[in-house]
Amino acid sequence: MPFPLSGCALGFAFQPYSARRNRLSGWTSRLPRAALPMQPLLRTLQDHDLGHLRIVAELWGLELLAGSSLEAARGLASAMLDPDALHEVVGGLPTEAGQALQALAASGGRMPLADLTRRFGPLREIGAGRRDREKVWRQPASPLEALWYRGLLARAFADSPTGPVEMGFIPTDMLSLLNPEPSADAPLGRPAAEPATIIPADDSGPDDAVTLLAALRRRPSRDLEPSATWLQRVTRHLMCPDAADMLIALLRDLGLLQGPPLRLQARELQGFLALPRSEANRRLIRAWADSTTWNDLARVSGLDAAGKNWPNDPAASRQTIIRWMTDVPRATWWDLDAFAAQAREQHPGFQRPAGNFDSWYLRETSTGQFLRGFEHWDAIEGQLLRFVITGPLHWLGAIDLGYGPQAPQPTAFRTNAAFGQLVDGAPHVEAEEPRVAASLYPDGRVVVPRSTDRAHRYQIARWAHWDSRDAEGYGYRITPRALEAAGKQGLRSTQVLAILKAACDASAPDPLAQAIERAAARGTEARLQSMVVLRVTSPRLLDELRRRRATARYLGEALGRDAVTLRSDDWQALCDAAARLGLLIEPPDSGTHEPMG
Repeated sequence: MPFPLSGCALGFAFQPYSARRNRLSGWTSRLPRAALPMQPLLRTLQDHDLGHLRIVAELWGLELLAGSSLEAARGLASAMLDPDALHEVVGGLPTEAGQALQALAASGGRMPLADLTRRFGPLREIGAGRRDREKVWRQPASPLEALWYRGLLARAFADSPTGPVEMGFIPTDMLSLLNPEPSADAPLGRPAAEPATIIPADDSGPDDAVTLLAALRRRPSRDLEPSATWLQRVTRHLMCPDAADMLIALLRDLGLLQGPPLRLQARELQGFLALPRSEANRRLIRAWADSTTWNDLARVSGLDAAGKNWPNDPAASRQTIIRWMTDVPRATWWDLDAFAAQAREQHPGFQRPAGNFDSWYLRETSTGQFLRGFEHWDAIEGQLLRFVITGPLHWLGAIDLGYGPQAPQPTAFRTNAAFGQLVDGAPHVEAEEPRVAASLYPDGRVVVPRSTDRAHRYQIARWAHWDSRDAEGYGYRITPRALEAAGKQGLRSTQVLAILKAACDASAPDPLAQAIERAAARGTEARLQSMVVLRVTSPRLLDELRRRRATARYLGEALGRDAVTLRSDDWQALCDAAARLGLLIEPPDSGTHEPMG
């Protein structure tokens, strides 16, 4: 179907000009006064041999005058820039070629050539001899070739975030004559119905940052990325454990941490803890958006790089995804699968240099299979899109997630005000959050709500025993070991009491204050020790265990004739030794889990 004269349906509105002439003689050049992003028509025609120019003229119904290639290119460009002539040629395009031209114009007149050929067929590299002998322009192999031999499509290399990329484009002065109607960028995907289950965006980033900073103050990591053992001790005290690695990377990017060993920077720490919650969260989101040290692709479950280094540019990929999401209507539920599917259709090579899907050596961790080729787009780019939306953007408070009935994975997302902070770049103005004082109990417990000043919580968490954590806040306890930790950090008992008074808006009760001063001065004077009791059905059995050297060393104080104490760390060894002697012992129901103390 030819293009209609009106640009309403296909987005073209041709500018009026003089009636078309059939010969090139006497025409004056109408080159553009200012170059648009790529190249004007004359420049693109100059790149071709005289035979190609004759083909273009033939398909436009023009007669190419004799002369040099440059003279022919000038005359041909002048004739092709007549709006009436352009209108006639575009209107006579085959349907699929017209659709390709429309898609190219709708994308600003330029697209990576790899994406164009993937959508609209190949653009063959054919030598001039074969071209002229076989007259390939009369039976083009694809819509792109139909555009190519009509001069409506050109190609050139351009810089991109992923490196030089060969672009297919409409010559700039020709694009201005096509005059595609300006319209707001259409968002990828489509709206989604109200989800059956909604998981609001996580707002715990500033809280978990304080927890991690306090933990690193107590036990600095020897490496820039703390070990799994280090994280295991801390993650149960985090509101969003999945974000721990990312937050540590962002705190490094913000200058709060340096290493190795990974240590706090006092000046930057003080400034960060003084920020209002919304501004602290904005700093974290911006740090993620700009980070070159945190690689989202490297955290996608099921993917592995064959070497030590990942091939992608994490910041460039991330910025592209954020730009796409900016077009999604704010506070509107959006279909996650449709968003990814349209990204695959329109921008598949967004993170690939030159759109090459064969150059990366990534593999599937479960099978070891290398994922090379465009057919693995969903396993790499598709999973990256989903991870960015359901991971970092959700963890940092910018995205709400929605689940369909019985759906194990999110099916929809919704941007919010925090996402606006990310894309607008300005601080979100909101009323200062009310600060709630911590509570200090006579038995040494300290309860710190999430709304307590984060600087006060940090000062407590850096030395106190970490007792508990729930959705409302944190529980700490004052113990001799905690006061010993405070002393190692240079805090005297008077400073500990001052920290507690500032956080709780009240002085410690006199008996507790005296206990703090005494423990700080004398150390641990009394200790509770966890023991296991072994009970036997016969005293003779206990005597037998005492006679055997392999088991006797684990037995402690007798508790009557049929019971004895064991150290809690020894029961497994006793069970193993007794089994080797022919006796099975029932183990205790559960072990203990010692929190960070």
